Amino acid sequence: MDRGTNTAALVAEALALIAAPACACDGAGMIVAANAALATLAGGAIEGRTLASLFCPRTAAAAAVEIRLSLSGERRWDALIEGAAGGCPVEVRGKPLPPGAGLAGATFVFSDVLTFGDGQAALRGRVLEQAAVVEHAPVGIAVTLPDLVKSCNPRMAAMLGYAPDELIGHSPSMVFAAHAQYEGFLAEAVVVLTGGDLFEKSEVPLRRRDGSTIWCRIRAKAVDMSAREAGTVWIVEDVSEARRALIEIQSIMTNATIGILFTHERVITRYNACFGAMFGYAPGEALGRSTRVLYADDAAFTDTGQTAYGALGLGGSFKTETQMVRRDGMPMWVNLIGYAVNPDELGTGTMIWMIEDRTGQKRAEESLRNALLENQAILDNAVLGIAVVENGRTLHCNRKMEELFGHRGGSIEGLAVRDLYPDEAGWRAAHAQTARDFAAGRVHMAEYELVRRDGRRFWARLSGRPFDMADRGGRSVWLIDDVTAQREAADALRRARDELEVRVHERTAELQAEIVERRQAEARVHHMAYHDALTGLPNRALLAERLDRALSAARRDGLKLALLFIDLDRFKTINDSLGHATGDHLLKEVARRLCRVVRASDTVARLGGDEFVVLVPGVRVPEECGLVGDKIIDALATPVEFEGRTLHITPSIGICIYPDDGEDVANLMRMADAAMYHAKAAGRNNYQFYAEPMNAAAARHFELETRLRGALLREEFALFYQPIVGTRDGRVHALEVLLRWRHPEQGLVSPDDFIPILEENGLIVPVGEWVIRRACEQSVAWQRAGLPALPLAVNLSARQFMHRGLIQAIRDILDETGIEPGLLEFEITETALMQHGGQTLDTLGQIYRMGIRLSIDDFGTGYSSLAYLKRFPVRKIKIDRAFVRDIESSSEDQAIVAAIMALAGSLQLAVVAEGVENEAQLAILRRQGCDYAQGYLFAPPVESGAVPALLARAHAAR
Repeated sequence: MDRGTNTAALVAEALALIAAPACACDGAGMIVAANAALATLAGGAIEGRTLASLFCPRTAAAAAVEIRLSLSGERRWDALIEGAAGGCPVEVRGKPLPPGAGLAGATFVFSDVLTFGDGQAALRGRVLEQAAVVEHAPVGIAVTLPDLVKSCNPRMAAMLGYAPDELIGHSPSMVFAAHAQYEGFLAEAVVVLTGGDLFEKSEVPLRRRDGSTIWCRIRAKAVDMSAREAGTVWIVEDVSEARRALIEIQSIMTNATIGILFTHERVITRYNACFGAMFGYAPGEALGRSTRVLYADDAAFTDTGQTAYGALGLGGSFKTETQMVRRDGMPMWVNLIGYAVNPDELGTGTMIWMIEDRTGQKRAEESLRNALLENQAILDNAVLGIAVVENGRTLHCNRKMEELFGHRGGSIEGLAVRDLYPDEAGWRAAHAQTARDFAAGRVHMAEYELVRRDGRRFWARLSGRPFDMADRGGRSVWLIDDVTAQREAADALRRARDELEVRVHERTAELQAEIVERRQAEARVHHMAYHDALTGLPNRALLAERLDRALSAARRDGLKLALLFIDLDRFKTINDSLGHATGDHLLKEVARRLCRVVRASDTVARLGGDEFVVLVPGVRVPEECGLVGDKIIDALATPVEFEGRTLHITPSIGICIYPDDGEDVANLMRMADAAMYHAKAAGRNNYQFYAEPMNAAAARHFELETRLRGALLREEFALFYQPIVGTRDGRVHALEVLLRWRHPEQGLVSPDDFIPILEENGLIVPVGEWVIRRACEQSVAWQRAGLPALPLAVNLSARQFMHRGLIQAIRDILDETGIEPGLLEFEITETALMQHGGQTLDTLGQIYRMGIRLSIDDFGTGYSSLAYLKRFPVRKIKIDRAFVRDIESSSEDQAIVAAIMALAGSLQLAVVAEGVENEAQLAILRRQGCDYAQGYLFAPPVESGAVPALLARAHAAR
């Protein structure tokens, strides 16, 4: 054997004596000998392999560098061996073979951390975690030895356009544009690193593989200051885009023609040169100052801040035109635009403000506006008609021009000039003469016969010239003077020489005709100004005039007068559901009926909408006003037939009397209005005399209406439930759902106070939908809690019933809540059902086909048609509480209930009696054959939380 072979054998024998995994490599890093422990650690035979191949790929490159350095000196490092069980963290100690060994190479001893207990196992986990972090870090990470890259992560290599193997083992100078640059950077870093500090440089240009430059932020720290060979860790972050953006922003700041200002908590942190020039500040002079210095006073500073930050808080930008002050106190108008750099840090973050000086434009605008106002004043007060014409059409004119031609409100603007002439021949002659004068550079002056809007002709003297004599076919200005009277006078003088007496007579007749015509026109205008266009009744202006005269007469003669304020109940529902044509017909019919029931000396006026007023002078006693109110109610009680529909309308009437309730027009109108609202609150279709507490009632009505508009969003509504009980078995068969309103100050508000308001202003539609949804959700919740499934009776108002979206809303609620349709019952008043005929049948049919029950509420209080009633898909009727309240003592009520029971029996309808409060009432109803009853005798309305206990008590009582 040769010496080399003997040396390898001796080394192998020596390695076999070492308990730890170990091997020997030649100068090329090839394993020439290894003990069994290393083979076990590596998971198989290793002789003939390179030592670097034993390591995991992500640490193999760094290990190759350490193996090469171990040939010349002792080394120690951590790495991962790719063994049979995956990556295994080890500590490697390398040492060169002695010179006398006869072989150039080194020995390597591996310490497996798994053999050192729990602490080393934890270390293994941390090594794996750290390796994974480095491998996937979003920034470049490298470890260098002096002038040598020991290792780097993929991000580092990718940033510079290399593969990791192409950087590891090479000099870092390859990523610098020039070696001198590398040397200078290294010298700067060594000074910091040798002091044990963190080296950091915000912008360093590095060279990518393709020669392009990448700007990086670099941080470095020496691993061990006592051992230079331990290396340095470098963290490299690509800031090219940020640097480019910063340069662009700086360029914008420098070259912008508007002021740009950065603030933080309303303190100036940065501004451009334009801002400094605009406000008189030198560069840097305003830094650190509060933006208060830009405003004239504290109020302007505070108001702008509140407005701006309030708008910015909603997202987007803030824009306004406001007044600020320069450094010298000089005020200036600016356009101010603000943005939040980070909307989430509105109060504490950085704000950007762009400011444009508009002082000059404001002065110019003010001067232009003043000039236009002056010109308009001159035009409006001119005694001649003045018009601007272009392309044969009138562009602008003054009021005198409109008066001459009988136009008003700008209707002459845009009118063809041809329409101002009575015939084609006259127009063509005037047009031709004008063209000749303009072409010759002359002002055109002539007299022509023109025609007014109403067809009347008149003679006018026209004077016109082009705006620009260089453009004679363009825009022109004209002065028009009515010379009709002058021409007629001249004609009369000429004719008077021959036929003086005859012409005087004829002229007198003509003048009389003109006077009559003018008076008729004035009468028509007067009538239009003082009468309602739809009904022909006096309007508010004429009513006020007549009331004022009536008050003067009443004061003079010591008499009284009465004012009746009439509002049509539920007119808006008819108008919205059946259309304006139906509403207009109904209003005209109401006007005719009102006029028929009052005296010739009385005044019936329409204020607008569905509001009418009757002025009754010469009242002796208040009872006379009551008689007028009764006549009005009776007159409107007869249904109105229109387009196959039968319309029912009722009035609510408020009555006040002079001088008892007021002594002037305004007070009397206000008192009558308050009394009318009191009549509505009293159930509609009645009249009420004014009483002092009604002012408070009217104020309360207004307060309730205002508060109601947000009650649904504020969750102030609540649902109460009242049982419907079988009259014979006492069992609870259903629950009626009742809407209640918890006013934050007044507590529970009576439904009679707020539900009519909901119906008037239309809020009953969304609130009613909320009631249906909430009731269905509550029913499903009770069933899940184990309570028996009971039908819920929900009231539908007339306005809600006629709403186009009702059917779809019901379907959506059934789908979303999952309630069984048979557990839902809608109660609709008799009056609502009778109002809309065929539409009612269609809506009821759609609801019925969903499986929902239907019942008629307040039966006996409306105008039922048996022909319709038998066609309605209802299964239940409810006797109004008005017929139950006095049933013990009223034979009429008993007869009405008996009749209702007989009708229900013939139509096979169930009957529910409302308002049962004592056993005597229940006994009478039971004898009459009433199926169900509801009222305080059984239970008052309760909230949902009390329903389980109520049902338990009802079950125990049976």
